[in-house]
Amino acid sequence: MFWSLLFAIFATFLRSASAAESVAVYDSETGLTYSQNFALYKADGRGITFRIAISSDVSSYSAYDAVVQVIVPNDVGWAGLAWGGSMTKNPLMVFWRGSNNQPVLSSRWASSHSTPQPYTTATYTVFKTGTKSNSTHWQFTALCSGCTSWSADGGAVRYVQPNGGNRLAFAYSPSKPANPSSPSSSITVHDVHAYWNHDFNTARNSGFEAAVQRLLGR
Repeated sequence: MFWSLLFAIFATFLRSASAAESVAVYDSETGLTYSQNFALYKADGRGITFRIAISSDVSSYSAYDAVVQVIVPNDVGWAGLAWGGSMTKNPLMVFWRGSNNQPVLSSRWASSHSTPQPYTTATYTVFKTGTKSNSTHWQFTALCSGCTSWSADGGAVRYVQPNGGNRLAFAYSPSKPANPSSPSSSITVHDVHAYWNHDFNTARNSGFEAAVQRLLGR
């Protein structure tokens, strides 16, 4: 009975892991302050670090760009971030380590609980600065355009609010995509998912536009 109960608790954890509260983190390499959350996917403490930076000039109910920095353990096959806090009907950022050890970012959308399909409205530009790897983790930093607003059912426009908390979600799988070199590769069903309230107030940067232009090499 004890082992059955323990297994049930552990299985529940794997299906829906937890994420810590947002904290502000300054990254001297990119020159941006990020709002950071750590999302667990293993009971031994392994997890993915999600960081988001935005401009302090952004107002509510408007589309805006965001910089995303993600730190990923090497055992992750693929993972994803849902900008609207659920698998369906919002922009999804799916990512994995490619066959050349470079990050592959795939913009996706799922209309139902089935394999997410390519979504061209949101685009990701990976920066060389802030993108690296070592023996245990890999990291990417990217600019996302089209992630913070989208059309919902009925034509209403939804926004990620820049002035407070937003529910975000992530998914994790230990399995590599079928074709790791292709952003449109098919992916397996995730093993773990979680939700959290991400604080966008601490993600605001007064020098955001200048930092983005520098990171783009312009």
